[in-house]
Amino acid sequence: MTPAQEWEFLFECDKVCRTSISGKDRFVQFRRLIPLLQSVHCILDIGGNPGTARWLRAAFPKSTVTIMNSSVEEIRQHPNAIQSDAQNFDLPTQFDLIFAGEIIEHVYNPDGLLGSCLLALRPNGYLVITTPNLACFYNRLFLLMGWSLGNSFASLRYLVGNPFMAKTGGHFGIIADHKSVFAWAGLRELLSLYGVRILATAGYSYAQQEAFCCMGDREYRGPMPRIRFLLNRLLPKKLREGMLFVCQRPEDFNEFHAKQGRLRETVWNLHSVS
Repeated sequence: MTPAQEWEFLFECDKVCRTSISGKDRFVQFRRLIPLLQSVHCILDIGGNPGTARWLRAAFPKSTVTIMNSSVEEIRQHPNAIQSDAQNFDLPTQFDLIFAGEIIEHVYNPDGLLGSCLLALRPNGYLVITTPNLACFYNRLFLLMGWSLGNSFASLRYLVGNPFMAKTGGHFGIIADHKSVFAWAGLRELLSLYGVRILATAGYSYAQQEAFCCMGDREYRGPMPRIRFLLNRLLPKKLREGMLFVCQRPEDFNEFHAKQGRLRETVWNLHSVS
C-alpha cells in the first residue's frame, strides 16, 4: 500500500469500531517493520477492536486474529474474542504475535501486562507495543512552562493546567485514563528487565484532521494536527508523540519471573515479608 492508501484503509477500519482507532500513524510505521517478523499465523490483539483486528488480518493475510478487551461493547461483533483484564490473564494457547496497542498506558500494573503477554507468546514469538511518549517534544515544552503534560491526565473529567488542552465541559469519556505513561528509556529498561529482545523501534504521531470518537460516544478534535504531524516526521524518534517497540520473546525466557509481575491487588494490600 502507498501511504495514502494506508490512511484510507485505516479510516475504513474505523467504521466497524465503537471508538476511533487512535494513533493511526503507528500502523503506517508498523507495516514498514513487518518484514522483520517470521512465521506469524496466530495473533492476539490486546485492547483491540474489530477495526484493529481488520487491519492486522490485512497486514498478516495468513493469520487468525483474536481480540482481548475488557469491554463487551468493543468485542461483541468479532467472532474470536476474549473478555479479560489485560494486566492479568492466562490463556490455554500461545500466540505468534501479540499486538498491545495503546494499552500499557491505561493499566495500573504495566508489569502484569508484560508478564501476561510474554507468557502467552510462543518461544521466539513477537510482542509489539505502542504507547504515548511521556518525553515527546510538546511535553518538554509544557514542563518548562510549568504546565500539565499533554498525554498524562490526573483528572478524568477536566484537562487542567494547560492552556493548549481543549475544554471538556466536565464530560467523562473525552479524556483517556493515561496513568502509566513511559519515556523511551523507561520502557526500554522495563522490557530488558523481563528479558525480551528489542528488534526495532519507531516513533509516530497522534495527529489527524478528523475528529476522534472517544469512549462515551463523544468526539474530540486534537489541536494543531498539521504542525504536529510535520514535527513528528522531522524530529528524532525519541521526541515524537508515540513509541513503537517490536520485541521478541527469547527461548530461555524466565516464566517464573514473568508470573511474579502479575500483581492481583494493589500494593496497599500487600503484607511485608519478614
